[in-house]
Amino acid sequence: MTRIRIAGVVAVLALIPLLAPTVLVVMASLSDGQVLTFPPSGFTTHWYTAMFTDQAVWTALGNSLYVAGISVLINVVCGVPAAIALPRVGRYSRTLFTVLLSLGLSSPTIVTAFAYFDLYSRIGMRGSLTAVAVAVAVTCFPFMLWTVLAAIEDTDPNVVPPAATLGAGPGVQFLFVRLPLLAPGIVTGALVVFVLSITDFVVSQVLTTIDNQTLPVFVYSGLRGAISPALGAVSAFFIAVVALAFAVVLRLGKVERFLFRT
Repeated sequence: MTRIRIAGVVAVLALIPLLAPTVLVVMASLSDGQVLTFPPSGFTTHWYTAMFTDQAVWTALGNSLYVAGISVLINVVCGVPAAIALPRVGRYSRTLFTVLLSLGLSSPTIVTAFAYFDLYSRIGMRGSLTAVAVAVAVTCFPFMLWTVLAAIEDTDPNVVPPAATLGAGPGVQFLFVRLPLLAPGIVTGALVVFVLSITDFVVSQVLTTIDNQTLPVFVYSGLRGAISPALGAVSAFFIAVVALAFAVVLRLGKVERFLFRT
């Protein structure tokens, strides 16, 4: 019991520095002054009302959702076949291909971002939001790969052969036997990729322009001038969006089953 209490105290103490900046930003966004300060000089929800009627905020959020959606689509289409194929190769080949497919995460993100910046400049795709989504998808790809591989390892290998003996062809076996068994891993990977993509800053900061900024870049751009409570309201709104997405990950994706394996 004493160990549990000590662990609880340590957990609370560790959460304080993590949650304090978020709490301060949310409280400061309710200030009725013209500059983001803490403690707030007064109380008002005017900045939130103005934010919800600001087309630039919704455009930036739409850009973030577009990037996240395309990133998830690319990861599902490419990650699931890759994960299914890896166990079929030799042990050493599997390790090699896993490392190669995970380079998007193992390489420094800023290096990846400038590499894509140079590539897109050469082929004339600079400024394309779809191109940004492709670059973000590459950096998130390992999370889809790993979760699907974990789901494959959890699958009973004796389930598929009976379907074959009953006359099911390879396509039917995949669609109605293997795919439902892999669905938890695919959903988990898709949700994790979505959260990582919608919160991406480094790649988006390098590749986006003033006309297609994502929401994290939009918030950062506001720091260059006078920091008003309106920026705090946008930040609080973005925190709420990400928290909601992450809650869905924890509730539906059972992410700990695939990412924290014993």
